[in-house]
Amino acid sequence: MKHHFGCLLAAIAAQAAGAAGAVLVQRQSDTCCNALSKHPNLTRKVAYPDTTLYGNRLDSYWSSSAALAPWCMVLPTATEEVSAVISVLNQNKCPFGIRSGGHSQFAGASSVKDGVTIDLGFFNGTTYDADRKIASIHPGANWQSAYDTLAPFGVSVPGGRAGIVGVAGFTLGGGYSYYFNSRGFAADNVVNFEVVLGDGRVVNANAGENADLWHALKGSSGNLGLVTRFDIRTIDSTMVWGGLTAYELSSADAVWEAFADFADNVDLEPASQSIVYTMYVNGQFLVQSLLTNHLALDAAPAFSKFFTIPTLTSTAKIRTISDLARELSGGQPIGIHANWFVTQFKTDINIMKFIVDQHALMIAELNALISPKSQLQTLCQFQPVSPSAVGHAEAQGGNVMNLESVVPDGVATTMFLFTAQVATPQDEAVVIAHATEFIAKIEAFAKEADKYLDWKFLNYAYKTQDPIASYGAGAVRDIKAAAAKYDPQGVFQKLRMSGFKIPA
Repeated sequence: MKHHFGCLLAAIAAQAAGAAGAVLVQRQSDTCCNALSKHPNLTRKVAYPDTTLYGNRLDSYWSSSAALAPWCMVLPTATEEVSAVISVLNQNKCPFGIRSGGHSQFAGASSVKDGVTIDLGFFNGTTYDADRKIASIHPGANWQSAYDTLAPFGVSVPGGRAGIVGVAGFTLGGGYSYYFNSRGFAADNVVNFEVVLGDGRVVNANAGENADLWHALKGSSGNLGLVTRFDIRTIDSTMVWGGLTAYELSSADAVWEAFADFADNVDLEPASQSIVYTMYVNGQFLVQSLLTNHLALDAAPAFSKFFTIPTLTSTAKIRTISDLARELSGGQPIGIHANWFVTQFKTDINIMKFIVDQHALMIAELNALISPKSQLQTLCQFQPVSPSAVGHAEAQGGNVMNLESVVPDGVATTMFLFTAQVATPQDEAVVIAHATEFIAKIEAFAKEADKYLDWKFLNYAYKTQDPIASYGAGAVRDIKAAAAKYDPQGVFQKLRMSGFKIPA
């Protein structure tokens, strides 16, 4: 009897503690959202659950996995409003997440459940200074809007290959563009960041002002402040040659060999870029390439081996970068459950073939486990990281990504991206588990061949892959030093709940 009575008391106490916790959370959510809505700079800028705006913004995430439902959303449209948001959140110790373009994949990448999501989607303008040849782009823009705005001026910028990709997350994570081999990462082309710090102050970071912050922002994601403007060097052209080319599955080995040859010689022709894929879509496997040349050469010698392979279809032609970016966005439906994974290795045909074989085995296993309504779609993407790109990074002030470790032998290495998406949320966990195992097998195979590189590209990394740690101890030390100087209260470590954090 005493035992049962004790259990009853314990259950009552646990229930009371849970109820008390829920009350505290409710009080904090009320405090945070009310404080934002009452700020004079944020009138009508806060969206609450069960409102049309709140629902529409959740539905607009590219990956539904990333669309966590917060206490409320705040939607600033100017730097002074972002400053007010950060000040209010800091003063009230409110947890928050940051969304810019909304193309992140995993849960927690760009939103928060227990806290406030700062949604920058309406802070999305692009302007051009012809005298300085600088494009200024706000964080909520996507690359399609940036390219389209700059096109009448006859200029472009190193941005996302698909127009749907957001500017801020792409750039702060590095950013692999059509101009990668001749300009380095997108982050390396930023001459100035306008940044709201953890205490609400607005500063500029460039080579002459807050240079340590400028350096540390390039590759460290959202750890040091909220960037409200990217001032980026422009390129005096909007024209490229490029498009998607599909091949017979029987030609796959020839495609991989052409890619390896391209990677080995990429620095001889840095205006050209080669990315190759194997995909599983609509129940079948496909092999494709994305070949581009930003000098708009339609028969660049770098692609000579590709041009000998018979093709099924090709969209490659001379066109504007806006047109090509729009094409690559066409196959990316909004609202799927997507997750991405990345690894790096020295270019090797045997590793590529191993990946293709393991991919086919994994697809067979997944199809036996998940719903037939899942609409499973995967992509295995290979792209080179070249010494020329690394050199351009250093020439333009450097970054914190430790890129020298990615080309240790002075030749291009291969960045591998695996993406998996389903339409059925109940199948997502199974897919993630298999994808994680798939990457582990690839890395084990590459290590056995002495080809593995312990470096992770942040833009493509899954949340467990800890890309900033892969930059190395020196880079992490530099980022920590910048955080201690510019965010001494740790607002972007303690209160920001979205995205990757500085390793402890």
